[in-house]
Amino acid sequence: MVPLGNNTYSIKVEAKNALHRDVDVLRTEANEAAASYCAEHGKELKVVSLTDKLPTFGLGYAFAKITFKALNPGDPELTAAPVPAAGGPVYLAAPAAPVERHLTTDELYSELVKLDDLRKKGILTDEEFQAEKKKLLSHSN
Repeated sequence: MVPLGNNTYSIKVEAKNALHRDVDVLRTEANEAAASYCAEHGKELKVVSLTDKLPTFGLGYAFAKITFKALNPGDPELTAAPVPAAGGPVYLAAPAAPVERHLTTDELYSELVKLDDLRKKGILTDEEFQAEKKKLLSHSN
């Protein structure tokens, strides 16, 4: 957790490996960590932003980052509307229905080639390859 001043904090939850690509789970973990911090300190959670990144397979780990305020119960700021930060999507708490980004045909082809290369090199098992391929195909147009 990183204190940002003015009762504002940031928590980044990163996948443990490159195969963990479920940013919904990471967003939920970040939100739960923020809620837990607030509960431990007798504060109430106000989410400022909840963003995530799903990098191209093999080029980094997926992560979610929450920026939040830990406010005293009854603080008027708890009911104030959030102001979106520049540079990324903003979710209020955990989104009910996350918007899924669909891969273009070129992106899909590129990702499948990368997965196949990892399988051929023995980095991915056939089962892992099939599981990742299924995820990619579910995000295609």
